[in-house]
Amino acid sequence: MSDIGEVKRMLAARAQAVAEMLLPGGRKDGHEWRAGSTGGEKGQSLGVHLDGPKAGVWSDFATGQSGDLLDLWCACRSLGLPEALDEARGWLGVSRPELLRPVKREFKRPPKPTCTKPQGRVLDYLTEDRNIPAEVLALYRVAADGDDIVFPFLLPDGTLALAKKRAARDGGKPKPTAADCEPILFGWQAIPPTARTVIITEGEIDALSWAKYGHPAMSVPFGGGSGGKQQWIESEYDRLDRFERIYLSLDMDEQGEAAAEEIANRLGRHRCLRIRLPHKDANDCLVNGVPKDAMDRCVTEADNLDPAGLRRASDYADGVVSLFWPAPGAHVGYSTPYGKLGDKLLFRPAEMTIWTGDSGSGKSQILSDCTAEWVNQGSRVCLSSLEMKPAQTLKRMVKQVVGVDRPGEPVIRAALHWLDPGLLIYELTGKAKLDQLLEVFGYARAKYGCDQFVIDSLMRLGIAGDDYNTQETAIFRLVDWTIANNVHVHLVAHAKKGERDRGAPETGDIKGAMEIGANAFNIISIWRNRKLEDELKSGTLTDLEREDLRQKAGVFMNVAKQRNGDFEGKVGLWFDQDTYRYHSSHERAGWSRQYLRHDWDEAAA
Repeated sequence: MSDIGEVKRMLAARAQAVAEMLLPGGRKDGHEWRAGSTGGEKGQSLGVHLDGPKAGVWSDFATGQSGDLLDLWCACRSLGLPEALDEARGWLGVSRPELLRPVKREFKRPPKPTCTKPQGRVLDYLTEDRNIPAEVLALYRVAADGDDIVFPFLLPDGTLALAKKRAARDGGKPKPTAADCEPILFGWQAIPPTARTVIITEGEIDALSWAKYGHPAMSVPFGGGSGGKQQWIESEYDRLDRFERIYLSLDMDEQGEAAAEEIANRLGRHRCLRIRLPHKDANDCLVNGVPKDAMDRCVTEADNLDPAGLRRASDYADGVVSLFWPAPGAHVGYSTPYGKLGDKLLFRPAEMTIWTGDSGSGKSQILSDCTAEWVNQGSRVCLSSLEMKPAQTLKRMVKQVVGVDRPGEPVIRAALHWLDPGLLIYELTGKAKLDQLLEVFGYARAKYGCDQFVIDSLMRLGIAGDDYNTQETAIFRLVDWTIANNVHVHLVAHAKKGERDRGAPETGDIKGAMEIGANAFNIISIWRNRKLEDELKSGTLTDLEREDLRQKAGVFMNVAKQRNGDFEGKVGLWFDQDTYRYHSSHERAGWSRQYLRHDWDEAAA
């Protein structure tokens, strides 16, 4: 549906055609259409801009009238704004959608209340206690029924749709005088027919207070909050489309915020603004002597109710500065245990890393080696190894923790206890559904504060290898979950089959849908130099030749993608068969990595 803003833009784009139609006796004079008056006769007094940034803006220098093409439409056709909008939509060929409702609710009209002009206690309370002047009470047709205030809810045509009464004292709650009446806004009777802006308040007296400050205002019928409290929107939706700006002056409390959110969501965030007041509501401001210029500023400085996540660049200043210059000791992300990488590769919150490589390349083993290091760095990791039983997974990790090939039972138990604070195992092998996995991960995040999650592997999530659509959906869900929970997810994904000595796979070598790699923040591929391994096993090498070969890296870790880091490239690693650890140097003297203090010689088998 074309709202008033869109209708204005469409009319301005056809300014000359609109001017010719509304002012048929006029003529084009340069960049303007000239006529005698809004009656459309020949003359020079009235000019309409036909192009440029002011297209559609007009002024009648004889009368002082001016505005845009909708104002001109109102003036030329002697119409109110709603009627002019409907005519303009028809001329433009756009219209409101007509929704079919199975049952249209019928509302009752309340009986006309027996009442008088405000007098006695009612007049004293409103004028002296609440500071509402008599002329505003007359404008809104506020009345009295004995000691009760009567608020009439009138439709724009003057029909009484709802009436509410409240006692003339503080703390009184307005109540409808009859059931099953149409919920509408209070105050249509006071809104100028050509008004383009309006303030919506949470109470009738607040609407009267804004009128005292010189701003057209209406009140919701049932107060703050959401849901049923704002059912009036259904009745008023079409009538409100004449307003370009709707200022929400709801109470400065939780219920007011909830009401503002729902109203903005339904009436359009692009035209709703939230007024922030120095007191709870508009009448509190009036009673406490807040001057008109201060209230005017509250309107002009009202907050946009932009959707969550729509921000200005400067809103992120602190975060951007911290990326350039992290505070001393600030946690940016977890690193690997490999000195060559250092802080060049970090696993940050709200990111997902794909680990890929050929079958048997060691990607799961390196990931296990890193997991032990992350526990040492203070991370809490939830590991779902869908391809290995938990005991087998932990056997490998215990060797990596203690750095011993065959540790004794006391050492094994000590290593497992060391892992306990930082590692949870999701005990499920086979094909797990993603829904089930994320439910468990969500529990681990909530209860235990896990901040890293490992899924080994994608092909074990019950998704067929050629079902690219489901793979794409799964990756999108994983990324969304990762960002929403501010954690890091490590996902193992196999590489496409290729030549054995092709080197470390690249981003395009991940098996499955292209969206797997496209949506990852980091891609790490592992390549195992099997040719070098075969040469080292050869019985024909001299000691010198064997030592020369040992100085060559047997495994390459390729950081093929790092969206939020500066480093991409390959580093060589050396694998220690006894401990299942990887190292970034061939110098065995630097291979010591101590997580536990223990007498290994005594405890080892």
